[in-house]
Amino acid sequence: MEIIVTEWALQSYLDLKSKQIFSQSEYKNTLRPDAELLKKYPNDPKFKNDKFWGPATLDGQIIKTGYKMKWHNIGPGKVQLRLPVVIVETELSGKKEERAFLCSSYVKDDKTDKREMARLKIKIKKILDGNYFYRGTI
Repeated sequence: MEIIVTEWALQSYLDLKSKQIFSQSEYKNTLRPDAELLKKYPNDPKFKNDKFWGPATLDGQIIKTGYKMKWHNIGPGKVQLRLPVVIVETELSGKKEERAFLCSSYVKDDKTDKREMARLKIKIKKILDGNYFYRGTI
């Protein structure tokens, strides 16, 4: 599966990195390799681990095509880091196929999680409409 880096993903990565939420070592050895597992989605055992991967939800309702990667005890603050992912069929460069779109990473707390899931619903609509900024693939 192709993994699309959106402007939202790039900007949140830069913001979290500047706040030193995670170390370069954690990025290289954990975060990046885990994101790259999406190339094999759903055929890697990690996608069956609900502590690592699960559907995105808002008020107990599953958000269609929305998922979350989850990491625990990241960085010096030992935070819970989340990476929302949208998996949908889209057409890019004349090729229609299912792709994974990385969205805004964030540090989880109750208020942030609910707000980010509401924003994810908006981002899903924008992705489906082709109204997002493409920043590359991994």
